Amino acid sequence: MPSEQEKRENYSARDEKLFEMQALFDLSKALNSTLQLKEILDTILLTPMGKFLITKGLVLIKKAAPDKFIIKSLKGLPKSLLGQIVLLSDLPLTPGYTDEIHNPVSRAFFAKNEIELILPVSHQNDLLGFVCFNRKITGADYSDEELNYLNSLTNIAATSIKNSLIFQELDTAKRQLEKKYQEQNTLFEIERELSSTLSSLQSEKVLNLLAYSIMGEMMVQKCLIFLNENNVMNLSLNKGFQREQMEAVLEDSHFLGNLLQLEKPVVISGSYEERELCKKCRDAGIQVLIPMRTANEAKGVLALGPKITKLEFSTEDLDFLATLGNMSMISIENVRLFEEKLKNLKFEDELRIASDIQKKLLPDTCPVIEGFDIAAVNISSRHVGGDYYDCIQLSDTQYALCIGDVSGKGVPASLLMANLQASLHALVNTGLEISEMIVRINNLIHRNTGIDKFITFFLSILDTREKTLLAVNAGHNPPYIFHKDGTFQTLNAGGLILGMMQNNLYESEKVQLQSGDCIVMYTDGVSEAMNSDEEEFEEKRIEKSILSNYQLSAQGILEHLIADVMAFAEGQPQADDITSLIVKVI
Repeated sequence: MPSEQEKRENYSARDEKLFEMQALFDLSKALNSTLQLKEILDTILLTPMGKFLITKGLVLIKKAAPDKFIIKSLKGLPKSLLGQIVLLSDLPLTPGYTDEIHNPVSRAFFAKNEIELILPVSHQNDLLGFVCFNRKITGADYSDEELNYLNSLTNIAATSIKNSLIFQELDTAKRQLEKKYQEQNTLFEIERELSSTLSSLQSEKVLNLLAYSIMGEMMVQKCLIFLNENNVMNLSLNKGFQREQMEAVLEDSHFLGNLLQLEKPVVISGSYEERELCKKCRDAGIQVLIPMRTANEAKGVLALGPKITKLEFSTEDLDFLATLGNMSMISIENVRLFEEKLKNLKFEDELRIASDIQKKLLPDTCPVIEGFDIAAVNISSRHVGGDYYDCIQLSDTQYALCIGDVSGKGVPASLLMANLQASLHALVNTGLEISEMIVRINNLIHRNTGIDKFITFFLSILDTREKTLLAVNAGHNPPYIFHKDGTFQTLNAGGLILGMMQNNLYESEKVQLQSGDCIVMYTDGVSEAMNSDEEEFEEKRIEKSILSNYQLSAQGILEHLIADVMAFAEGQPQADDITSLIVKVI
């Protein structure tokens, strides 16, 4: 039979065991009453540290990657360790002492932080992490009862830790969904704003809206927007960057060329593949580059400075920026097209005005002259052109008849044509000989144009009383004089085309006109009109058309000539101005 002393000791041990069980039960209730991981881990550390007089402890939580752990809670150790990720391998899966760990790196980590005891925390054979303590203040080893208590504590805590980790994952997922929802709302609002700017047709407004949206959403103070203009990345907007910071970047064609090749977001990390790009960016204070792409082509690049919060750009941030950049690029392209359309419309209006002015430089109608029938036409290949004809009354019996063709097309040719018209009108009534008049016009054209601009010109003076034609041909297509008998002659006397050289000399010729004669002047838009086989209309078809319709009036002959040219070139765009002046002697 046990003695009274033994009975008292047995009762005392049983009472202590019951007390520990009650304490563990109470601790389990406390742990299961919260899902806050910090609160759970603090309780796991502080309870045994107070009970066994332990001064240092930490909790390692396993990361997804193998052998990676994060220091999630600690007591008695430097706060700087909190949140650090450590690489530890070959850790025991049962309670044990750190000096028994075989891996030298793991053993050194625990030794450095004076950790002696390590206890695994597992939930349904899933390792969650480790609870670690240093030696007790007393210096005594942990007893079997103490190890059993600590092991029971970690087993009880495992469910709470697992639930808390699941809760954290769900909470993180919820926050990510909320963030994604907010981002989608932001994208929707920005898209609506961008769409509303299309009516105002302001590229600068779109760029400013994009920049401020990014700066507000990402909490950054610096933003650059580069746009691809003719395969060159040009800086289109700068918010927050000092000009001095940007000089090295803007002057580096190789760096700007790299931006053209950018296919995905780049966080400035200094990695080997991107070290040159990254160095330039770091020097300029750029933290991240985001390509803006449409149709699989880099149309622009966003460059951002660091976040005000000092946080890194997350993968979600980069996805958001890429989506926003691509969406904005579509709006920027649309605005650019609208602006180009507007400029084109404005240019079209200006061309219409120029066309109206040019038409006023040509005769409204041909003069009605007794004994003569005159008809003329000018069909420009564009709004304005370089062909010119005129009928100027000099006296009761004399008229200046002319036709000319300025080199080139469009506005430049029309300006030179206006110059020719002004020069002719200034000189035609001065009493100069016709050849001297051409010399002066030639010198004026030469002084006012470059070597690549010139004019072919034919000028004649029709004397209606004498029925003569005095003519000078300055390199123009030789006009015809068709006769009643079906023969014809051409008017070639003259000299070089206008504008080539100063002080050219020009010859004139006088022709006696007979009743039935038909004078046909034309520009090379008639003779060089081309069909689908790339054949030109040529002079032989002009001759055939005139002779076939010789009995008609000047207007009838002209209409048939133009109709023949159009029929010949059917389906082909009009490449040059078409002008013709026909005079028939009655």
